[in-house]
Amino acid sequence: MMIRLWATVAILLLAFGTAPAADGPFGGLDANGNGTLEQTELEKAAPEIFKKADRSGDGTLDRDEFKAAGGDPARFDEIDKDRNGRIDLDEFSKAAVERFKQVDTNRDGRIDNQELRSRQKPIENPLLIFYF
Repeated sequence: MMIRLWATVAILLLAFGTAPAADGPFGGLDANGNGTLEQTELEKAAPEIFKKADRSGDGTLDRDEFKAAGGDPARFDEIDKDRNGRIDLDEFSKAAVERFKQVDTNRDGRIDNQELRSRQKPIENPLLIFYF
């Protein structure tokens, strides 16, 4: 289990080119730097994150691409709403927004560090929480 966690972190660091710790608690998703994550920031980041995970460049994520980005196979099935075996950008973005709403426990439209920590497993990358 620990090896898988470290392998996932290594893959994400290689794929996204930056360490989450260096970009604050939100792994670079807090674009305006105000210390909270707004839904709009999450939505704006989705296309670039999706593009980096889409190694074939076909505009969809298959199971292998999703897994290579650190995604859980059970989460793949949850995101693939049309059950075609591929995740498109719309499904990817909607799943991130759904997860945002789950983590935003006080329903103020922002996720602060406390809400993030209460959801996170140790050393988990914020990209995995919302997108994968």
